[in-house]
Amino acid sequence: MRVEFRTAAISAVIASAVAGAMLSPALFPQAFANEPQHQLLRRATDLFPPPFDPSKLRKFDIELADTVSTEPLRTQYVKKIAGGRPSVVSIVTTSSGTYSSDGIVSPHVLYPGIDVTTKGGGPHVHVSFSNSRFGSFTWMSVNAGSFTYYNSSFAPTKRHR
Repeated sequence: MRVEFRTAAISAVIASAVAGAMLSPALFPQAFANEPQHQLLRRATDLFPPPFDPSKLRKFDIELADTVSTEPLRTQYVKKIAGGRPSVVSIVTTSSGTYSSDGIVSPHVLYPGIDVTTKGGGPHVHVSFSNSRFGSFTWMSVNAGSFTYYNSSFAPTKRHR
């Protein structure tokens, strides 16, 4: 008689577990069930950034004088973090001097015998203006070399009394 009770108890526990497993998706809200898939999609967009736009690259004309040697004697690579972004800078030593890949096109670093000019004109200027019932907002950015200058102003509207 004990064996029949034990078999019935085990059968009841197994049946309860199967019924609970079948009813559990109906007990959770739909948003909770979809959350892991939403997290997966968000991570997928982090893995695949938007495509690179080559039109945003700056192009330079670099002219070397006869006194500048292009035969490297020593090359070093340095990891640099600027603006929170890591990059690798190469430092090349020749018989005429030491040159950095980071400074060669910078308007703030001048090497003797090397003349660098930007193709496509000078600085890029962007101006934006918006007007609302609260006031007018003007925003401007100027890209010059490796620097970007921002300027903004807000003029509130006058209250009518």
